[in-house]
Amino acid sequence: MVTMDNINIDVKHLLMQLGTRLKQARLARNESQEVFGARIGLTRQTYSKMERGIFSVPIGYWLVASDMLGLLQSWQEVLAEKENLFEQFEKNEVTRKRASRNTARK
Repeated sequence: MVTMDNINIDVKHLLMQLGTRLKQARLARNESQEVFGARIGLTRQTYSKMERGIFSVPIGYWLVASDMLGLLQSWQEVLAEKENLFEQFEKNEVTRKRASRNTARK
């Protein structure tokens, strides 16, 4: 079983950052944890876990909260498939075509 004690320190830090940003956005809207949590379908206690960066809250609630705050595009950018730079170059490279010597002369 995964617990806060045995997850990667980088993951803990990122979850705490997300929670802090979520809290700041909620406070900017002047909403309580209870009200904002209810709007995304969570109890105050579970919503509080999100703000504290507890990993047990399903990502779906993070996405709903982000959508309500107008931040869903940020997730789409994070999850966008990255294109290989070499493939991108090959797509953009224009091949030069030469005129054929076998053209009909008038």
